[in-house]
Amino acid sequence: MTLKRLSESLQWWRGKMAIRAITVKDLKQTFFHPTAYVLGFFFLIITGWFFSSTLFLIGQAELRDFVGVVPFLLMFFIPAITMRSIAEERKQGTIELILTNPVKDSQFIFGKFSSSLITVLFFIGMTLFYPIILMLIGNPDVGQMVATYIGIILLSAFYVSIGIFASAITYNQIVAFIVSFSLIFCFYLLQRVAIFLPPVYQNVVLYLSSASHFKKFTMGVITLQDVVYYLTGIAFFLHIANDVIESRLD
Repeated sequence: MTLKRLSESLQWWRGKMAIRAITVKDLKQTFFHPTAYVLGFFFLIITGWFFSSTLFLIGQAELRDFVGVVPFLLMFFIPAITMRSIAEERKQGTIELILTNPVKDSQFIFGKFSSSLITVLFFIGMTLFYPIILMLIGNPDVGQMVATYIGIILLSAFYVSIGIFASAITYNQIVAFIVSFSLIFCFYLLQRVAIFLPPVYQNVVLYLSSASHFKKFTMGVITLQDVVYYLTGIAFFLHIANDVIESRLD
């Protein structure tokens, strides 16, 4: 029994180190490449404009315009970050070399997911400057701001999982971008489509909409249902990405 537990602990540790190695390798490639900085620059410029326009032009100390534009920007920003994560490995043939080592497909997928999410959260973290300004010059609802950023993190992780799936099904980065953008756009658009459907279908479509769940976070409301939605979506897309890798390498 002791040997079995020791073996399981060793496998768990090896898996953790494999995920860490893939994550660190991808992060080095990302931050030594100008693309991430160019994307991050435009992301911060646009979000900064919407934040400052509310603050200085209208004179309101709130994140409303910033929060309103973030899901739309992430729709472009995240596919651009994730499009090369697996597609480039497949194109160059390095994915076979990685997976011939003692690295499971699931560890490979999660390492790619982790590196992309860390990259996205790095630039989102820079926007924390905005609520700090609001707290210095006004009296904003801190609880609402915290809930909003939790929603942004979950939404980003959900989008990243879609991007990883899209990158896993093709050798072409542009195709990966188009597929991930299209899927993300569909989940975002469902909220607007729901109003044209019969009432019996509206609740189902609204539940599937990423925008409807995110909206609750921006109102300062954190519910188990919304958290489960994002976590389930992340698990689903990472699972099918793993299945794609397994089937194409068999």
